[in-house]
Amino acid sequence: MGAAPNSYIYRDATNAAPTPDALLNDKCANMHLKSALALLTLICSGYAYSQDSLAVDSVKRILSQRYEQLAAAMDERDLSKIVSFRTDDFHSIGPDRRVLDNIMMKEYSRQFITNNIPPYNIKNTILNLRLSENRIVAVADVLQEAIRKRELAGKVREVKTSVVQTETWVFVNEQWKLKLVDNVHDQKRFVDGKRVDPSKPYDPNAPPFEPDKDK
Repeated sequence: MGAAPNSYIYRDATNAAPTPDALLNDKCANMHLKSALALLTLICSGYAYSQDSLAVDSVKRILSQRYEQLAAAMDERDLSKIVSFRTDDFHSIGPDRRVLDNIMMKEYSRQFITNNIPPYNIKNTILNLRLSENRIVAVADVLQEAIRKRELAGKVREVKTSVVQTETWVFVNEQWKLKLVDNVHDQKRFVDGKRVDPSKPYDPNAPPFEPDKDK
């Protein structure tokens, strides 16, 4: 019976309401913990972004080299080398939404190197690049420009072209290969300095093409 009062007093002390100082200390501790977690999340996010950015920059450099090698193959008129940059299921979707398979695209390349006089001065500028999480698919928005000579209407003329398109590359057999070309837009074609309609046969007597004149 003598121990009961001490036991009661102990229970009463442990169940007592926290003091204002204790509440303030707990609040400060929670704030510090939240701040530390937020800082850690920010650091991790920044690190992940940095790593992703480095990966994109690395692939961008590799693809830029691939574009230069492809341009060289075009100048050499080496059709087999040109095709080697593509996957077996390579295809293109034109501005008219027509789908061109790998066989049709091979023939298109053959006609290009046959009808045009090298060098073609092909330049591909990567405007934007998206990379898959596993870094095996790269989707690039590309500005493609070229200046070459070609016989048109009985005369060798300078042809200058440019186009913006989306090109999908995949990493297979330890190298990047072109799988798809689509979203083809902003096509421009100049013959001897005069802009012409790229969708029509060349007519030296046609007036300059002015697609934005009536807009």
